[in-house]
Amino acid sequence: MTTDRLNQAGGRLLRLAALGSQLVNVIAFDGSPDETVSGRAYRQGVLQGCAKWERRRRWINRAFWWQTDHCRGSHLQDLRMARAITALYD
Repeated sequence: MTTDRLNQAGGRLLRLAALGSQLVNVIAFDGSPDETVSGRAYRQGVLQGCAKWERRRRWINRAFWWQTDHCRGSHLQDLRMARAITALYD
């Protein structure tokens, strides 16, 4: 398999993981379908000061121990995706 095809497969897997997280956000937490659980944990835990989501953020970040502040990165990625989608309609 070529490097290009591996990169495409990896990108597809990351998008599927994000989709799964968005699905969990909708079903389990009655959240927006356009936001991942990690991104929501950062937004509500850090930016809005909700203690419940701050605990979830800390737990998620521990689960992704190899990444520096996974939830912040997810929040920023959620924002980038929202901007890209709205740019399609500008």
